[in-house]
Amino acid sequence: MPLTGEKELKKMIKPGITGAFLLYGSEKYLVKHYCTKLTEAAVDEAFADFNFTVFEGDGYTLDEVYDACLAVPVMAETKCVLVKDYNTDTMTESELSALETILKENPEECCLVFSYSASEPKEKNFKKAAKLFEIYGYSVDFPSLSLSDLSSIAERGAKSRGKSFAPGAASHMVDSVGYDLNMISNELDKLCAYVSGDVIKKADIDAICIKTLETKVFDMIKDLVSGRIDDAFHKLSYLFEQRNEPTMILGALVSQYSDMYRCKALKEAGKSNADLMEYYPAYKKAAFKIDKAAKAASKLTMKQMRMCIEILAEADLALKRSSNNQREILEKTLVRLALSDRN
Repeated sequence: MPLTGEKELKKMIKPGITGAFLLYGSEKYLVKHYCTKLTEAAVDEAFADFNFTVFEGDGYTLDEVYDACLAVPVMAETKCVLVKDYNTDTMTESELSALETILKENPEECCLVFSYSASEPKEKNFKKAAKLFEIYGYSVDFPSLSLSDLSSIAERGAKSRGKSFAPGAASHMVDSVGYDLNMISNELDKLCAYVSGDVIKKADIDAICIKTLETKVFDMIKDLVSGRIDDAFHKLSYLFEQRNEPTMILGALVSQYSDMYRCKALKEAGKSNADLMEYYPAYKKAAFKIDKAAKAASKLTMKQMRMCIEILAEADLALKRSSNNQREILEKTLVRLALSDRN
């Protein structure tokens, strides 16, 4: 049967768990986490050498997976077979049939886990495979978490480390370091070691946490739309000092101005941010970006937004044509973006 999220799976995981599970989704940290939880619950650690089989890479067949599932547990009541990132992109009808046989005949004492923690399978064949898990086992999708969810996770993480966040600081941290749980966990370790007191403040986050390029560029955009061009140039200089590629910087600018343009266009048309996710389904996995983009876009007119998009298109062409003065191109682009309302 299909599962809607981690809460249902979490309730199911108990010692001796068996069945067939498909774990996938954008939030790879949770895919890895629950894959580990399942395998630990299914296998007695003392006999893991006999009862835990892992398949990964390209050097195995579904027939081998089938044989591993049918093998009798040794000195234990249950066993586990883990298949990592099986390639469904090139799956044939015979292989799909073989997968159905594996799931249909999976013994009661076997916990079979197909986990996608390192890859994002293409939709067509993967959907067929997922349907089989829904029929014969459990299909669990871990979509990208919201800013609110990630902030709550960060707060719980800080509490487990003997710290707490000042009001608004947890969301500030997530917004700064990015929406990847692996990154949040790593930065939280560093942050908690850095803070001498019990409370983590925004200033602590700014002092020690590594911001993503996307966050740094958006900070630069906020300066531009607010008329703080000197601050924007300081941030651009810092990006160059950190050896960020000019094409990557421009790419982040283009991406975020595109988000802003779409938000502005929908508002002009009397639509809401929710409508944007219907027109552009990719935003459903990154809904947190929309509010930020809409807020920044509110400081510009539609005419200015169009002009900014044109400026960025010209900068993209200029960067592709030149490899010598790319920093100068970006600096001129920033000036033109800042002065777009005067042109």
